[in-house]
Amino acid sequence: MPRIKVDDQQPTAPPPAPTPVSVTPPPAKSQLDPELMQKSNSGIFSAFSVQPAVSFNEAEEGEQILLLLRAHIVTNVPWIIISLFSLILPIILLPLFSALGGLGLGAGTGFVFILFWYAVTFTYAFLNFLYWYFNVYMVTDERVIDTDWYSVVVRKVSSCQISKIQDVSSTQVGALAGLFDFGNVEIQTAGEEENFEFENVPHPQLVAKQIQELMQKEELEWEGHGTQ
Repeated sequence: MPRIKVDDQQPTAPPPAPTPVSVTPPPAKSQLDPELMQKSNSGIFSAFSVQPAVSFNEAEEGEQILLLLRAHIVTNVPWIIISLFSLILPIILLPLFSALGGLGLGAGTGFVFILFWYAVTFTYAFLNFLYWYFNVYMVTDERVIDTDWYSVVVRKVSSCQISKIQDVSSTQVGALAGLFDFGNVEIQTAGEEENFEFENVPHPQLVAKQIQELMQKEELEWEGHGTQ
């Protein structure tokens, strides 16, 4: 019977598993006031959104939106009341017209007038909503941006670098503004740059404070570059 030679070798041990490397994410480019985060509302119709998950066409590379603002929702109450009143007005007046014999208007003419009335009412309400929704203010880590919406095809976008802002202040006028905490933020710029005003935005003092902190940070960065 032939002999079978068996090599006396130890099984090769598997290579050691690579040691996981802990990668620390880079710190946020801009630290925000915790009170801002508490006030934030991330809804699609929010008037005060902190670090929203949105982008815009004019954004520069790496630019981060810190605040997305609209006029406070309560500022829409006047046109909403007018729209609701316009909706129910024909219902109130129809019985009166009928009692007066229709004022000589035929049924067809009255029907066309009601359709026209409601078309105007819905158009009025829809345009006011669009005006509120698309007139937005943004504060990024690099600049402030004011988007003015005039119509479906016309809008104006103005911006100013944080480094060109000279002064920021906030104002609240009236009991309603104090009750719902909204007001204006006035931004004074240097040189030929136009001044900015965020109108009727929620928490104007916090917005002004955040812009001032960005100004201070920008100033420290410039001083750091100057000493190098």
